[in-house]
Amino acid sequence: MSVVKDVINSFDSSDELAQVQKEAVEALAALGNSKAEVFKMEIQESLMSAGNGTNLTVPVSAVLRSLVDVRAYSSTESGHIGDVVKNALSSFIKGTSESIIDGLGSLISETLSVFLGSASASTGTIEEYYVATEGLSIVRVDMKAWYLNVSSSSIKQKMERITAVVAVKSVVDLAKIDFSTFLNLYQQQLLESGMDRQQLKDALQEAKDIYNDFKNLPKSDLIEKPKQVITPPAARRLLQ
Repeated sequence: MSVVKDVINSFDSSDELAQVQKEAVEALAALGNSKAEVFKMEIQESLMSAGNGTNLTVPVSAVLRSLVDVRAYSSTESGHIGDVVKNALSSFIKGTSESIIDGLGSLISETLSVFLGSASASTGTIEEYYVATEGLSIVRVDMKAWYLNVSSSSIKQKMERITAVVAVKSVVDLAKIDFSTFLNLYQQQLLESGMDRQQLKDALQEAKDIYNDFKNLPKSDLIEKPKQVITPPAARRLLQ
């Protein structure tokens, strides 16, 4: 997937038709950025109610950071999605083992590849969330992606779709979730990521150690909160 700026710069501004095409791509880029900002706000609002009421997803205690990426997509570049995702994750999630980064990257890459490569509608939106260990904490990563097909045949030569992907990282609130529930969710995600047996055992042990360290904190540092039934990570909602 190419950076939209590169596509814009590829047009010959001295050519009148190329200038019109350039302006059309700039408008698409602006729409993508607008979508991304809306997605970021929607994710953060959803996180505020996570684990409560009808929002039965993994609860969080704080939002840490967000990532916004607007790109031009063409089917010839679909093979590069994995590299783009894993490079982004490496800087987005620090202190995480390479096997977990690779596994999470594979899950997200597969999701985006299917979403962008096989969707037949003119536009679409998808959202998912994942959990992972990061250093001495457990984090939740929410992702929301959008695409819009390019209808102009002249612009299609350079890009087939404009895409916007937003990721938001937050800290899982371990005081609101029992370990057996979390373990079931995390294990399923790791299995789907293609880890081998030893990598799976190491990842689960790391998560267990983090959870136990948290639970062994002095009671005065913890606020007792009721357990919640939660929806598994990567529970997908596809909107057309």
